[in-house]
Parts: sequence; C-alpha cells; structure tokens
Amino acid sequence: MNIKTITLLCVIVCSLNNLKVLAQTQKPNLKFGNPTTEEMEMTSCSIEPNAPAVVLCKLDDVNYGVNDGSFCIIYDIKKRIKILKSEGKNYANVSFNYVDIQGNSMNSEKISGLKATAFNMVDGKIVKTKMDDKLVFRERLDKEDMLMKFTVPQVKVGTVIEYQYKISSPLFHILKSWYAQTSIPTMYANYNLVIPEYFRFSIENTGMHKMDQERGLTGCTFNYEGETLNCNGQEYKFTAQDLPSIKDDDFVWDAEDYSNKVTAELSCLNIPGVTYQNYSREWKDIDNSLLDDDDFGHRMNKSNPFKNEMAAEKIYDLKDTTEKIVAIYKLLKTKLKWNGDYGFWGRSSRNILKDGSGDNADINFVLINMLHDAGIKASPVVMSTRDHGRLPLSYPSMKFLNTFVVGAYTKDSTMVFIDSSVDDGFLNVLPANLLTDRARIIEKNNCKWVNLQNIAQAKRDIRISAQLNPQGVLTGMVKSTSINNLAARVRDDFKHAKDSATFVSQKAQEEGLEITKYSISDRTSFSPSVCENYSFSKNCESTSDHIYVNPLVIIPIKDNPFTATERKLPIEFPYKQTVLLNVHMTIPEGYVVEEKCNGARIETPNKEISCKIKCVVDDKTSFVQYRLDINDTFFGVPDYGMIKDVYAKICEYSKNMLVLKKI
Repeated sequence: MNIKTITLLCVIVCSLNNLKVLAQTQKPNLKFGNPTTEEMEMTSCSIEPNAPAVVLCKLDDVNYGVNDGSFCIIYDIKKRIKILKSEGKNYANVSFNYVDIQGNSMNSEKISGLKATAFNMVDGKIVKTKMDDKLVFRERLDKEDMLMKFTVPQVKVGTVIEYQYKISSPLFHILKSWYAQTSIPTMYANYNLVIPEYFRFSIENTGMHKMDQERGLTGCTFNYEGETLNCNGQEYKFTAQDLPSIKDDDFVWDAEDYSNKVTAELSCLNIPGVTYQNYSREWKDIDNSLLDDDDFGHRMNKSNPFKNEMAAEKIYDLKDTTEKIVAIYKLLKTKLKWNGDYGFWGRSSRNILKDGSGDNADINFVLINMLHDAGIKASPVVMSTRDHGRLPLSYPSMKFLNTFVVGAYTKDSTMVFIDSSVDDGFLNVLPANLLTDRARIIEKNNCKWVNLQNIAQAKRDIRISAQLNPQGVLTGMVKSTSINNLAARVRDDFKHAKDSATFVSQKAQEEGLEITKYSISDRTSFSPSVCENYSFSKNCESTSDHIYVNPLVIIPIKDNPFTATERKLPIEFPYKQTVLLNVHMTIPEGYVVEEKCNGARIETPNKEISCKIKCVVDDKTSFVQYRLDINDTFFGVPDYGMIKDVYAKICEYSKNMLVLKKI
C-alpha cells in the first residue's frame, strides 16, 4: 500500500506476566563481534547447569521504513550463543521462515546482511571464523513461504557463535510475534519496537517469567520520493534476563503458549487529512468477514458434487439424521483423500475433484455442501489448533485461525463434529490437536464459541478371565473394548505397525503377556468403538512353595511420567478418559492366600484424577475392579507435586502381589 494511504494504529498493551524471576548473574555484553573473556571461558550455564548451549544475547530491533513508495517493516535480528556440550553443536545449524510469494516479488520479504561467525579460544587467543556464503541455502516450503538455512563453521564445545540478518517486509500491517525463550536458556533478550504515529497496534506481552516493559515517545524519519518525512512514534522496549529453556513434551500441547513473547494486531491506520481506516475488530466483524469471503463463506453454498452418488446409495432416503451424516461422510472418504495437511481457505471443488485429494479445509467444504444438499444444517467451526497456540485473549484476530472442523446438527438440534482428516474415529472423535477449548461456530446470525475438549469421553473397558495353575502359569482370555479417542488410538497403532504380527507382538511386550488367538473387530469401521479379543499366558514368579501373581494382570499405568523434582510448564492431557479393568482369577487347588491386596482409593483433592480399586479374594478366586478417571485436561504448575504424587501412588499400588502358599 502507498504511504499516502497508510493508517494509524492505536496501541493497547496487555501484560499478563507472572512475576517469577531468576537471579541475574552478570551484566550482558551487547556489543556484537567482540565476545568477552568470560563468555569464551564459560563452561556451564547457571540457569540450567546441564544445558547443551545458552543464548548469551538476543537483540531484535524492529522499525518502519519506506521502500518503493510504501511502508515496510525492517527486522534487525542478532543472536549470540555459547556451545557448552557436544549436543549443543546443533545450534550452529540455523533456519528461519520468510514470506516469498511465487510470481509476486512486490509482496515478498527480502533478506539482507546475513553474517555468521564462530569464535574459538586457541592458545589463549580468540580466533574468528566467518561463514562462507556456500553454507547458506534456501528451500521452498510452499507457494508463499521459503526457508533460509545456514551453518556456522568451526563449531565445537566452547565455541561462541554470532549471527545477524535483516528482513525487509512489505507486510507493514503484520508484526511478527517475538519470542524471548527458546529450547535452550537465555541470559539476555531485548526487543526494541518503534511504531510511527500513523499506526496503532494492540500489543500483548505474555509469559510465565518477568519481562520488563518500557514505552515512550520517539521521532521517526523516512525518505520518500526525495523528501524527508518526520513524525512522532511510540517506542517499546521489552527486556528479559535469565530465562529457562522452554521445550515441548508429551504433556504440553504447545510450549510456545507459555513462552515469554510479544504479539501484536493492527487496530487502525490514520494519516490526518489523507485517510483513516479502522482495523479494530470484534469477533462479530471477523464472523461477517468470513461469511462474505469467496474462499470461505461462499464455499459453504456451492452445489453438491456427489449428488448422483448419494442418490445411488439411497442416502436421501435415510430417516435418522445421525445415520445420514455418517453415510455422507463415509461416501465422501471414498471419493476424496486427505493429503495430510490442515488448511483454512478452500479451493474450488473442481480442482479438488480433479486432484482426488485436498487438505482438510478443501474436503470439509465439500462435506458441508453434501450435508446441506441432504437437508442437514452444517457450519464450519474455526479454531487455532493446539500445536498452533491459543487465541489471544485481549483482542480478536483472524491471523491466528488456521483450520476448521465441520459442525452438523442432528434431529434434536445437537451439534456433532467431524473433520475430513479423521480416518480412525467417529462423530465427535477428533484428533487431539483439534480438541481446542475455544472454537467458533461460523453461521449466519448465530456465531458462537464452543469447547471441543468435552465432546466425547474416551474409554477403555478391559475384562479378563484367568486361571492360575500349580506351576505358576497364568492363562486366560482378554476382551478389551476401546471407545472414542482410545478406539482411534488402537486403529492408528494398528495402521502404523509393520503388519498385524508386529502389532500383536508390541501389545504383548507392553502388557507382559504371551498373546495367542488375537482378533480385532471394527478396526477399519467408521464407528465409535473397537473390540479386541485374545488368549494369553504368563509365567508368574514362583518358588517350591509360593506363587506371586499381580492380580491386575494388565497394569494400566506402569511407570510414572512425572518424576522430575519440579516442572516449569503446566500439564495438559490430550483428552478426558476412563479405564475400567475387571479381573477374575481362579486360584489353583492346593494353594491358599497368604497375602492379599487390599482395595485403594487414590485421587487428587477434587477428584480431577481418581483411581479406585476394589479387591475380593478368597482361597478359590480373586476378583479385582480397577477404575482410573482423568477428569480434567489442564493442571497448572502449582499442581505438579499433586499430580506427581498421585501417579507415584498408583504405580506403587500396581506393584502389589497376591501371594499364594502351597499347602
């Protein structure tokens, strides 16, 4: 956009910082090209003594400029890293994404000033090695995005590396999010942002650690068509020190949700006497924008491309709405294949049909068209997927939305949810990445929020009938019924195993059993459950006069995943779930019970996690009822000790043995 049509942005600052702070150990060296003796001799990081590397200094300056008569944003990036361990050498391999639209250089970002240097101590002197341009590579990711990759040379344990580059972006209305934390600790991070008075942004500063923020007036100068333009501006400085590393793990949906970061959204654009445009939005504005968009709302009203196929399958004749939704989805999956990608904007059905495949958005729009044609009300339900991060709380923003699922109304006006990426589930059984707590139904005059975390209860019901012989060999039958997301997990595990024999072998290893006569029903069905049946045998520990047997046979939780002394991030489970285990065991003739297991109730104070065990034992039989409930998906950092303790007690109980004595 030309500078004369650019608009002013009002700045709303929302700081959600927790004031936890780590002790600063030394004054940072902000001068690039000259690492200090202390930096060169550093052997470990006081923030995290076992860290493989540490960010010594991260300096990002963001300013507005003018290029070809239009505003642009110039990102000046600088980083210094110390390599502390051999595995830390990977941090010499650097990559970052940037916008490069094929056939549209005017709206593409430009990279300049890329420099990288390694500093090593040799015979008491600092030796500098600069990166050769031959170590810089570009890789196209898609039609709009490129990946820049480079490797800093001569990196070993003890090396200090520095690199810097600039990004000139014509996308002046979009400020990239800034992250203070990385997968290694950061000793010092500074973000300096200058915004001309023509622009106003809503700015959100969030994170779990203290980040100082300053704001003040400054001057801005631009060269435009041979003239110097001066205006006022707002300068923001965000500074953080001694930040711990932040990493994904199995119990965090997206670690960047908790990283110290600064995000921004354009509010308005104002050049007095020239133009004023208000970009400040409410969610209803985004709703209307989506409904009016050719590649979104208008895609909801296209014709059904599989009308003849639906007629041939007599789908229109089905009376039950849920049955009709299932039939339509099953037909669609035979016609179009999901390509593994999640999208937001739809392509024309003609192109999708020609390819025979598409991302979930492409196919979801076709599904909506098919449902509408069958007289079923259906709408897109937009979201930011779990691994994409939560939506900002302080301002509405379309740019954080990255996909949608389909919501369809049944006969009783209940909405069920489905997505074209689903191969192993059912209605309301979505991949965990789509089970966000904040999704938005987009339909005319009825847009609203919906929580997708609780749409289906995952469940596994295991029933075991077993006999123990005098030689200490336990044999029996298992019937295991998995429902909803746990059924989807079984199907997915089976699909990704090399073959059925490998799948059964892996299951036998996990359960500590020898498995024979294995069968599985509804493995490929679009249905809410999967049923597994198999025979098993197991050699129990025994002596000449004793047999030791675990009355659970199959142990739902063997190992405690929470063993660290402390935890820096919340705990997030993929979904609520229940595991039921009923075990009936016959005790062999000639043996009596010497030690039996008592029942137990292990749970958090508010029963967010609960494990209840009932045991009935006599000299002929042992009967155990075990029930594990995970009734919540989110636990804050202060809850870590509680969760760790509950899991430890469950694991400890699961080691209890039924001791039988020979008579």
